[in-house]
Amino acid sequence: MSSAFESFVAVHQYQLESIPQDLWQPLFMKLGEDYLDAGSVMELHQGDPLPGLSLHLKQDVGNLEKHSDIFLIDHAWTTTPETAKQQLHENPTTLLERLENLMGIEAEEGWVDDDEEDDDIEHDDELISMVAEQANVSYEKAKQALIDENYEVVNAIANLTIDPEFQKQADALQDQVLGQLIASGKAQEKEDTVNKEKEEKKQQWIKDWMNRRVNNVYDTMWSFIQTYSYTVLKTDGQSAAQTALYVNDEVGSAVSHSSQPNMVCVPFIFSRGASGMIPYSILFPIQTIQPGELITCDLVPKTLERDSDRQAYLLAFQNRLAPEEQHNGDEQKAALQNAFKTLVATSDNGKTSNDDVTITNPEKYRNALLSSAASSKTVKVYTDIDCIRSGVTLPNIQWVKEEGQADITWTKTAVESSSLHSNLIYQQNFAQLIRRAYGCTDSALWFLPSYLLSKELAECVGDALDQTSSSGKPVLWTTQSYDTPEQPSQRRRIITTLPELIRQYDTPMTPQLVQHYPTNPCLYNGKKFHLRYMVLLNQHSPSSSDTWFAGVYNKMFWVRLANKKFNMEDVQDMDRQLLVGNDAGYEMTVLDHTSFIRHMEKEHAPLKWNDVQGNINKVIKDILHAASTQSIAAENKASGTSFGVFTFDFMLTEAFQPVIMDIQSTINPSTVCKDDKQIVDNFLSVIDSRFDALDKGLETFTLL
Repeated sequence: MSSAFESFVAVHQYQLESIPQDLWQPLFMKLGEDYLDAGSVMELHQGDPLPGLSLHLKQDVGNLEKHSDIFLIDHAWTTTPETAKQQLHENPTTLLERLENLMGIEAEEGWVDDDEEDDDIEHDDELISMVAEQANVSYEKAKQALIDENYEVVNAIANLTIDPEFQKQADALQDQVLGQLIASGKAQEKEDTVNKEKEEKKQQWIKDWMNRRVNNVYDTMWSFIQTYSYTVLKTDGQSAAQTALYVNDEVGSAVSHSSQPNMVCVPFIFSRGASGMIPYSILFPIQTIQPGELITCDLVPKTLERDSDRQAYLLAFQNRLAPEEQHNGDEQKAALQNAFKTLVATSDNGKTSNDDVTITNPEKYRNALLSSAASSKTVKVYTDIDCIRSGVTLPNIQWVKEEGQADITWTKTAVESSSLHSNLIYQQNFAQLIRRAYGCTDSALWFLPSYLLSKELAECVGDALDQTSSSGKPVLWTTQSYDTPEQPSQRRRIITTLPELIRQYDTPMTPQLVQHYPTNPCLYNGKKFHLRYMVLLNQHSPSSSDTWFAGVYNKMFWVRLANKKFNMEDVQDMDRQLLVGNDAGYEMTVLDHTSFIRHMEKEHAPLKWNDVQGNINKVIKDILHAASTQSIAAENKASGTSFGVFTFDFMLTEAFQPVIMDIQSTINPSTVCKDDKQIVDNFLSVIDSRFDALDKGLETFTLL
């Protein structure tokens, strides 16, 4: 027993650091027996003092002293945002119903068949008596007539008062017609059709009912979700950070929030050796608790140091706050809105870029290339990209095997470490770059407001509250983890509720960037689309500001079309929403750009595409101006030349305003090379004049 306990301590030493040492032994004993005994000293209250369930010390157990005991809390559910709804659909009785009860969600009554509805009809005695009197029949006969006629009073009385002889003739005729129908099979066919329609109606109703229940639990779960982080080893040997989402059982989920808590509740992953890992939460008192007292813990992460961030975070737990924590909600929300407005004002006052500048001076750039050309007419190029080598038909080129021998280096990893590269393609850096350069107001037309939740939770929540108060509608958001070379961005999701938005903070190992989601896109035949442009940014001489080249490749652009018509009824249907960065697993339609332009001008007449293209080019220019003035040039170097090739993804609003959605480095343009066989030639020809194609290459770019 002693050695088993010592092994337990050794295996779990890091988790035990947050638990008083006097409680390690009782914790070990309870874990070994899976002993869930919190119910022996605590009880659930409904509606007192909180709207839902709350946890209290029992009246008959005496005081619970500080560090006197420790309790195991089971996990009712472990999930992820991507799989939660599927799990709820697949387990309607064991999981969905339990969570509805645990979260205090009022259950919506299920389907009731027509026959059952008839049994449940509350008959109107006064109405039945009136029909019986008018038709001069018994109470029971009048009641049955009303049931037969769906309580249509006039029809019921008419059937009861019809002439007996006429009724006999009508019945005979009905029997004759019915017999003919039965003989022809049409009666059965009609009955089958009616039954099929009823069944389809029933199944659709049940489907919609289940969707409402699942969505309700999903939206509510963010007030109950807890998290813990861990790392996994991928197949390539690299570690990856993961965050597990879980909901405590009925006891753990009834613990309320207080900034002066009487309990601590933390996750504890118990290792049973070969039997695997079992997740629990553990609960122990940190001050004396009186009989009947509300059980509380601090739900706010310790990493939130600003009071404004703590107040913002608590908006996710409005029905779980202890009475002393229920401050003036309007004042709290106003303070958060002010935090957002202060950020906007500070950013606008501190902006550093002028959006009315020209990056490229064609003559100076051309002269710089020509005057600095090396004496050797041969351009030495090093690449490890197949489509670059196979796509070049330019003269005066020599392929070299060593990077150090090259005049131009174009490799898969050449620019990954440059600040220009990281400022453009890593969303968290790009958001800060645009805000720093143009402020919030000037960039609002073409850049979606974005927030780093680890630093700007209060401002983000203030923005959400401000937008909702002004429009009356909640703001939709997209979320994604930070991009880094070691931790690429994960799939984006659309967020529809404030608690879910706030709880994205709880991913410390994969911190989150959130961004407004545009709900007013321009559509092509009712479908959402994205436009992709190839852009070259080149600095011939880092010592001179006159030698920048910024150009949009104008021979073509790429159009990606959603698979389904756009609507906001199901924001998680990626075949409708077409989120940038979520291409994997979704076969998007790619359109020819010339036919796309013709169709757009026809569908949205009197639209002129040249006007739209001009606005797109201006946005690209403003972005590159900010990047080129606030970043070090990319590290693709050739005799003092630095260049980067990027893709810019745009959507258009219904007012045809371009909005930048994503920027990626196109270090390996293999897909693009298939669509345009001359693209590599055109890019290289404007980087080095010795290819003798400078003027021809310049014609393929719209200079910025």
